[in-house]
Amino acid sequence: MKTINLGNTGIAVRELGFGAMYLPRISPQESDRVLHRAIDLGINYFDTAAAYQDSEEKLGRILPGLAGGFVVTSRSAAYKTGIDAFKKEFQQSLRRLKLDVIDFYCFHAVNQPSELEQALGAPLDFLKQQKEKGTIHHIAITGHNPVTLVQALKTGEFSMVMFPFNVIEREPLDGLIGTANRLGVGMSVMKPLAGGVIESKDLALRFFFNHPSGVVTPGMCSVKQVELNGSIFSRREALSTKEISALEQEVAVLGRQFCRRCSYCMPCENGIMIPFVHFIHMKCHGKPMDDEVRYTLELGKQMLPALEKCTACGACVEKCPYDIPTPQRVKELVDLLKSVH
Repeated sequence: MKTINLGNTGIAVRELGFGAMYLPRISPQESDRVLHRAIDLGINYFDTAAAYQDSEEKLGRILPGLAGGFVVTSRSAAYKTGIDAFKKEFQQSLRRLKLDVIDFYCFHAVNQPSELEQALGAPLDFLKQQKEKGTIHHIAITGHNPVTLVQALKTGEFSMVMFPFNVIEREPLDGLIGTANRLGVGMSVMKPLAGGVIESKDLALRFFFNHPSGVVTPGMCSVKQVELNGSIFSRREALSTKEISALEQEVAVLGRQFCRRCSYCMPCENGIMIPFVHFIHMKCHGKPMDDEVRYTLELGKQMLPALEKCTACGACVEKCPYDIPTPQRVKELVDLLKSVH
């Protein structure tokens, strides 16, 4: 498996990273098996977040026992609610991971200029203090809006940036990836399978051999997934012209109304988390009821009270750059969630 450098940080990792957001779906014992298999295959970059339920704890069962050689990233969105909440989540991450130092600590989901402004205040000062104390090595940023992330990188405050990039979401090619390369900022790719909606997993992951863009971190929660992804990245076969055409044809319908989670539609006056609506809708609506769909719908049930307040005012549609019919999807999702018992 290829080793790559994360910008100018001096840190080298395998090109395939481990996204831990799905670890909460499995037991601690099964998580141990999955993580050990990933390590056996050479994966040494692990990505998690304070918001990912018990994923930090599950990484904390394994990583501290390794003899070094791994890189871990975690992050918090609590900067949006105040510095005290942000500090609390940071200390919580250290405890859960059972580590004395976190390699990259990120501001989570910085999508709009106002959120970047929040992050660049007291929360950034706090992380700089932690860097001086040695509890983190680098400060990083994640988000779904390439325009805002380019603005963030130009401040010179961030050593790494994490963003969605895949055959559907190619917006980072228009400036973000080039800016990161020019400034020596490391890159981590989230949503390489577009949140799981791309069926041709092999082709979707091989897309990155045509567009090198840092460490690629698909979410994994089974030994089978780890072995499949490891095999793809070990072979490292770039897509042929014919395969590119086939992949683009597969995602053509998805791409026209695919939610990029850029958050231009937010906030909703009724408190609906619109990007999450689209995530669940894309994963579940019209799909056969399997374990993946049922698990996602169970997560979505907590949104029902807010969803039922939707007045179909259309403000979200007016603000959406992709003209996604959000009120229609809200109605369809309410019906779907109520049908699951």
